[in-house]
Amino acid sequence: MTDGAAFLGVESSLTNARWEAAPTIRADADLDRMAGAISDRHPDMPLPVTRLLAGRDTGGLEIDSYLDPKIRDLLPDPSIFKDMDKGAARLADAVEAGTPVGVFGDYDVDGAAAAGLLVNVLGALGLAVDVHIPDRMREGYGPNETALAALQERGAGLIVTVDCGIAAHGPLEKVAQTGMDVIVVDHHLAGPELPRAHSVINPNRLDEDGAYGHLCAAGVVFILLVALLRELRRRGVFEDGRQAPDLMRQLDLVGLATICDVVPLRGINRAFVGQGLKMLARRGNIGLACLADVSGLNTPPSGHTFGFMLGPRINAGGRIGSSDLGVRLLSTHSGDEALGLAAALDELNIRRREIEQEIRAHAMDMAAEQDDRPVVLVGHPDWHEGVIGIVAGRLREVLGKPACVVSLGADGAGKGSGRSIPGFRLGSAVIAASQAGVIAGGGGHDMAAGFSLDQGQMGGFHDFLCDRFTRDIGAEPPRQVRAVSGLLSTAGVLPELADWMERLGPFGSGNPEPRFALPDCRISYAKPVGKDGAHISCRLDDGSGGTLNAIAFQAGGTPLGEALVAGRGGAPLHILGRIRRDHFRGGRAMQVEIEDAAPRTG
Repeated sequence: MTDGAAFLGVESSLTNARWEAAPTIRADADLDRMAGAISDRHPDMPLPVTRLLAGRDTGGLEIDSYLDPKIRDLLPDPSIFKDMDKGAARLADAVEAGTPVGVFGDYDVDGAAAAGLLVNVLGALGLAVDVHIPDRMREGYGPNETALAALQERGAGLIVTVDCGIAAHGPLEKVAQTGMDVIVVDHHLAGPELPRAHSVINPNRLDEDGAYGHLCAAGVVFILLVALLRELRRRGVFEDGRQAPDLMRQLDLVGLATICDVVPLRGINRAFVGQGLKMLARRGNIGLACLADVSGLNTPPSGHTFGFMLGPRINAGGRIGSSDLGVRLLSTHSGDEALGLAAALDELNIRRREIEQEIRAHAMDMAAEQDDRPVVLVGHPDWHEGVIGIVAGRLREVLGKPACVVSLGADGAGKGSGRSIPGFRLGSAVIAASQAGVIAGGGGHDMAAGFSLDQGQMGGFHDFLCDRFTRDIGAEPPRQVRAVSGLLSTAGVLPELADWMERLGPFGSGNPEPRFALPDCRISYAKPVGKDGAHISCRLDDGSGGTLNAIAFQAGGTPLGEALVAGRGGAPLHILGRIRRDHFRGGRAMQVEIEDAAPRTG
């Protein structure tokens, strides 16, 4: 709860944002009482952490359980999902009969991880698994008749779609007409009509209660595999000494997908990521281990490792390379193959960044001409379809409004990707536009969506999105707000605090990493570092008993970076950032990653 007052009086910071106290579930006196109760039970817990815990929804868990979430405590009974038992029984039939399985996945990290889970677990149960990941440019998203027929021709006796299929009515109807069963495992928003399939497992079906609508596809596949092993045990398959696969060893794939698909980190998702990071640290999956090595990982793995080091490299295969590289990496047992695949994905990621930077500059210029529109929609024939989603995300970050980017073909047919802001359900808007005939098709989540349209539909679609935004939110995008979790002094940024903060993670969508304000800091040292001075390294001193190292990434040439450099020896600044162990300096060294700053008011 918050009274809406600007934190430290910062109405407009150096990044043109308003600072506000992070929302809490308890107000002043109640929060103090709860923080005191937590401190009584955990006397070694730093005060900032007790206050953070007192102010957040722990999902009904005791503090100890919240700080160390366990899969066994949070995993739902698979039977609560529609068609889950039916799908598990059909997979169990395949295991008992030795039926080859065809898997149709998606070309992003979630799709690769979901497919990799099936390859690893069904393979361990003795099944041949044939995976098809569509080429983003030639085939587009979702099951297509040609690829499904090819899986059948290569010997598949059962097909499973993962991270796709909920909207593939035509292609799945064709498969059903051949008499072959299909199990759809998806998490995208479903329409009123389900595709014709043996089982449709999706927590976002309209006849589900939505309690687990925050699962990614790999999370749904994991629960299906739990149901499968339960069914196989019921049938006595493991009574002759046959070993059941250890699903816990697959949690690095589930954690990776959960972070990279930007689903909310609450409940079971938080446990998936936390346990997945532990598995990653054990280097059990040889493909992820090699990818971590080529990524230069030299610190304990965190959500950042999944989201910004491993994920983009796996995605690069589907964006500008071979779409199956990711699932091959995640399911290989060969060290040599893993090394080769990891190196190839690293090279593709370098090229992807170069392409993205070129398109982003062009898209920003076009977006500047739409200042009066609450939603940005830009497109061009020269833009690579594989990176438009990333560019849309960058536009959203810079402009603070929903952004859609379209790659147009020579024939005028376009493929688009969009990223939204809280409060505007982009996936629902895209589905509504498709149903209204404004675009050819599309779907997605609240915060991200994909769509197809003709060039002549661009204007109408832009108007549709802007009208819907105005109806749902208002004429103007909400002002950018930075949530502040509390105050710290430079002397109070200690390793013990960082260690306890880590236990509040993993951080990501739905569980943002706390930001702290350090008021009245003087800049005793500052200089640009990195390639072309992209970052600003500095040292902070608030007079509390010691200086603190800090860094502002990607701040070079921005008002924030210029103010930090110019502030050496000058007037104090309020600093906003996240606390970190400084692994480069080792030991007990600490630093702040600066996200924002503001001059002292009054």
